[in-house]
Amino acid sequence: MPRISLKKLYALKSSKVGITAITAYDASFAKFFDNCGVDIILIGDSLGEVIKGEKNTHKVTLDEMIYHTSAVCRSTKSSYLIADLPRESCKSINRLTRDAKKLFRVCKINMLKIEINSKNIHYLSKLHDEKIPVCCHLGLTPQYVTNRKSFRKYGKCPSERIEIIKNACLAEKLGAKILLLECVSDEVVNSLKTIVKIPIIGIGSGKSCDGQIIVCYDLLGISYNQSPSFLDKKYFSIPSFHARLNKYISNVKKFT
Repeated sequence: MPRISLKKLYALKSSKVGITAITAYDASFAKFFDNCGVDIILIGDSLGEVIKGEKNTHKVTLDEMIYHTSAVCRSTKSSYLIADLPRESCKSINRLTRDAKKLFRVCKINMLKIEINSKNIHYLSKLHDEKIPVCCHLGLTPQYVTNRKSFRKYGKCPSERIEIIKNACLAEKLGAKILLLECVSDEVVNSLKTIVKIPIIGIGSGKSCDGQIIVCYDLLGISYNQSPSFLDKKYFSIPSFHARLNKYISNVKKFT
C-alpha cells in the first residue's frame, strides 16, 4: 500500500471521515501503528518527556529528532509522517530554515510541525518559499510553556479566541497545510471549521476537529509525566493495546 498523501488527508476532511494520528518514536511502535492503518504518525518532541524522562520538551535537540524520526521512517510504509522541529531550531529564521532542510533531507518525512505564535508566524512564509510543507501548531504550545498554569484551555476569552483564529487564518495564507490545535475551546474550533480549508487536527480540543492525535504512551496509560485530563479513561478498560488502538481509530473515524 502506498504512503498516504496530503491529498488523501484532504479527501478525508471533505468526506467528514475523521483523520487518525498518533505519536511514535521508534521502529517497533511505528510499524505497529502503520500496520493498524493510522493515517498520520507524528514523531513529536514529546519524546523529551516520554522517552528521555524530562519535565518538558525544551531540551530536545535536532540530532535527537533526526535519530527517532529516522527509525520511524525506516519502519513505516503507509502512514503520513510528520516530525516536530525542536525548540532550539526555532530561535531564528536562518536556523529554522537550515534545520528544517536537514530534517527533510536526512529523514524523508512528509511534513514538518512547528509551534506557532504571533511572534514567529512569519517564519511560515520562508518555509513555504523553500517548498517545505508545514503543520502549524496553535493553542497550548509546550515549547513556550514556562509554568504549570499554562496547561489550560485556550480561546475561552474573546481576545484569546480572536488571536488564535487570526493566527490560524494567517498560517493558512502563509502556506500551512494542516492545523494542529492543542487544548483549544470548542468555540475556536467551530469558528475555524467555517473559515479555513485545511484539515484541523485536535488534541484536547473537543470532537469537532477533522481529526485527533494522541500520545501513544497516554493511550497505553504509562506516560512518564501525568496523563492529560482530557484523555478518555474508558480506553483503560480495554486490556489489549491492539484492541485499545483499534477503538481509538474507530472513535476518531466517527468524530466528524
